[in-house]
Amino acid sequence: MSIPENDEVSSMDNKTIKKSHDVSVEKSSPDEEQDGGQCEETEVSGYGSKLTHPWLCVLATFFMFVNAWGLTQVFGLFQEFYIQTRLQDTSPSDISWIGSIQVFLVITAGTFTGPLFDAGYLRPLLVVGCALLVLGMATLSIATQYYSIFLAQGVAVGLGGGLIYVPSLSFISTIFPDKTRPLAIGSVSSGGSVGGIIFAFMLRQLIPSIGFSWAVRSVALVNLLLSAVALAILMPQRIQPPANRRAVVDLRVVCEPNFLFFAIALLLNYIAFYIPAFFLPTFATTSLGQSRDFGILTLVFVSIGSFLGRTIPLVAAIYIGAVQVYLAGTVVAIVVLFAWMSVRSVGGVVAFAIIYGLVSGVLVAAPSAAMSHPTLSPTMDVIGSRMGVVWLFAGVGVLIGSPVAGALAGIHPEHIDFRPAQSFAGAVVTAASLFLIKPLLSVVRYNKTTKP
Repeated sequence: MSIPENDEVSSMDNKTIKKSHDVSVEKSSPDEEQDGGQCEETEVSGYGSKLTHPWLCVLATFFMFVNAWGLTQVFGLFQEFYIQTRLQDTSPSDISWIGSIQVFLVITAGTFTGPLFDAGYLRPLLVVGCALLVLGMATLSIATQYYSIFLAQGVAVGLGGGLIYVPSLSFISTIFPDKTRPLAIGSVSSGGSVGGIIFAFMLRQLIPSIGFSWAVRSVALVNLLLSAVALAILMPQRIQPPANRRAVVDLRVVCEPNFLFFAIALLLNYIAFYIPAFFLPTFATTSLGQSRDFGILTLVFVSIGSFLGRTIPLVAAIYIGAVQVYLAGTVVAIVVLFAWMSVRSVGGVVAFAIIYGLVSGVLVAAPSAAMSHPTLSPTMDVIGSRMGVVWLFAGVGVLIGSPVAGALAGIHPEHIDFRPAQSFAGAVVTAASLFLIKPLLSVVRYNKTTKP
């Protein structure tokens, strides 16, 4: 009896993975056969549920992303306000820890919420997450000391967003087939950009007229209304827990080379990801001498670019692949971040903000679409758990990046030099691009061996 060569074994394994992956996405039930085509329904893998309006669920999760990610998009505005007024005796590096912890919790909570989603706890995760986010913003409006702002904005808002993020993204991943999944994920992710635009304009207009506290309360009211609409859409859906319960945290996936390299690349990208978003308003006001109002506008430009980056490239991912789009976005980000060092004018800041926003949109949306590829998630039944682990790496990157950049920037009245922070951001993204090469080669090899 002959022994198959290594390439043949690899091909057989790829076909086995593809078969299990397809089965988990394209399940059918007797109810679907009896519907007689009256209503098109989408079955949720692992949940045994059917949704008659999957794109309505996209709208609901879009609203949740407006809250969860829109608030992280405008932390640079909060940081500029804290540096100039409320926390002016606190160092920029310490202030950046507030935003870093907020984003860290949004991302890394998925380590636990992803498996809980796989176990059927979508509803309670979303309800508690929305309530905690609104409570955090309401509490922030009366916070005046560093510790109280840290707990309200960093911990409460961050954890609330974390209970929403991975479960809602995993939910969308399970209800769409491969051909439309990147577009659905991009549509949901664009909520963060829209939220950044809305909240930036709200705070820009309301803080001078009614003060910081009432401006934040107004944002909290918008958070409450969007949460109520989103939950009203999602709660009636027929979602049942899967038969097989899983471990809360499964870190064995890091033993898979493709997954590990992809996760390290995500970590490195997210070390740099929020450095422009957190420090661009301060860069505009201190290095270029522009007004605080213009500093706020830079975040609006970033959000506009990010909206385009989270949607248009994800359409391309349908045809060329999400991993390919992610690597391309990373390479462009290297060029853009190093180019930031040469910005010396208002026009240059605006151009950088829009272009970086476009690239950052790719970097935040493409990884989630890429995670559904069989080389990273063999079946859709474990998509929540795997997304949770991979975003844990990204969260660690966020925790490292902004405080380090704040220390490197050296923002003092007598000396301001952003170049060390800018070059640091460009260098770590360069390293991220190298770690993406192996996952890309595996995806290309898999696609070739499983092509019919």
